[in-house]
Amino acid sequence: MNNIKIARWVWVVVAVQVVFLLSWAGYHQWVRSSAPAIRLKTLPVDPRDILRGDYMILNYEISNAKAPVDPMEHSDVFVILKPEGAHYVVDTVVTEKPADGDNRVWVHALASGSVGELFLTYGIERFFVPEGRGTPTFKTLEVEASVSPTNRLYIRRLWLDGKRFP
Repeated sequence: MNNIKIARWVWVVVAVQVVFLLSWAGYHQWVRSSAPAIRLKTLPVDPRDILRGDYMILNYEISNAKAPVDPMEHSDVFVILKPEGAHYVVDTVVTEKPADGDNRVWVHALASGSVGELFLTYGIERFFVPEGRGTPTFKTLEVEASVSPTNRLYIRRLWLDGKRFP
């Protein structure tokens, strides 16, 4: 009798874990496919990792900002973006979260640096190239990124010389 109860609890625990993982993966896929998208100018660096394969380290124009704030090293900041032509650029960097009714595009970032010169990371600085494709050659690279409901950036797709990759 006890063995049956234990087996049921094991199945319940496994089922909860599976539901959690599928929900988590589904949420991230939903963000990439349906959240508002913005384009970012990008400057790549192409390393290779023997264990992880080909990937690109992406450095965005919005990663460097002049800001009147002096955040603590590696602190959260809020970057308000504005459209400039076909791309988005940094409008302002603030340490206080924008109000809920604020309709501007803004995202979380991790800041380092000092007043005037900030380096911002968004969590989308690495892109793993699909296996067997090799690191591509190109002249221009742009990233189309989704802005999630929680104001985080997700890479939606890459554009190499104006063509979608991969």
